[in-house]
Amino acid sequence: MNFKQTLFKIAINTISIFIVAWMLSNSIHLENNFAAILVAIVLVLLNTFLRPLLIMLTIPLTAITLGLFLLVINAGMVLLAEKIVPGFQITSESPFWTAFWFGILVPIVGFFLGLPEKIRQQQIVFKRMTNFEDPFFNQTSHNSDNSQDFQDAEIVDDEETNDDKKLN
Repeated sequence: MNFKQTLFKIAINTISIFIVAWMLSNSIHLENNFAAILVAIVLVLLNTFLRPLLIMLTIPLTAITLGLFLLVINAGMVLLAEKIVPGFQITSESPFWTAFWFGILVPIVGFFLGLPEKIRQQQIVFKRMTNFEDPFFNQTSHNSDNSQDFQDAEIVDDEETNDDKKLN
């Protein structure tokens, strides 16, 4: 992932954090905009370095729970980010469940916010694929020999079906 993609991911996460903090405004408190940016950066760093290690350590538990334990790991990442970032507080009676829902909602909102960019990238890839010139199939040069081969093939198919009818 290059620097531009990383900045885009952090920007999408920051906006997602603002939206989810607004949705869970009774339980999550952001002091200012800088706190949301810091939460996004801390979550990206935690998910990049610490989450894979936790996933590796909890493979048996994740397998037993059919992957649902990954949601607990996400909630743990959010609770750890709360401890690291000074302007981000979970102020509910059950901080685990708030972090649990925060860890589910932020990626969902981020997916929908990043969707236009993903569609644009797919369109670019599709254009590259359709502009590819195949050296073995050139659409502009149709000669009569190729069309004659197709006609012969149809005649052969007709003859084969007639032979099959005679056998029956």
